[in-house]
Amino acid sequence: MAKKLCAACGKDFTPRPQARNQSYCSAPECQLERHRRWQKAKRQNDLKYREIDAEYRRAWAGAHVDYWEKYREENPDYAERNRQLQRQRNAKTRKVKVGRSLPGEPEFLLPSGRYQLIRIDSEGIANGNVWIVEISAIACATG
Repeated sequence: MAKKLCAACGKDFTPRPQARNQSYCSAPECQLERHRRWQKAKRQNDLKYREIDAEYRRAWAGAHVDYWEKYREENPDYAERNRQLQRQRNAKTRKVKVGRSLPGEPEFLLPSGRYQLIRIDSEGIANGNVWIVEISAIACATG
């Protein structure tokens, strides 16, 4: 039987005759990659699968509420790397600060609408809490 190149690792393999159009070798890492790619495509194209998968993940997270806390304790290098990356992301997303304008500067007008508020601590790190608020202008001074 003709050899093929594995779509994950790129190495030659002999496909099994029972598996038509086999594209991945039998290495566990390649089979895991095959499943990841299938799952990603399924989530993109199948609404029902996406809903079921999201419900499964919510249920798992509810049953394992302390998973990430334990993971960070057991993997301090991961936790520190994540903190550094979060600081970089926070630095990129800092926007104009709302407050009093300096004399001679145009005033910053916040239009009415819905906004997401995210609490940021003194180090500039946002926690996971997000509030959606609606701001309505009561009076606006115009030039």
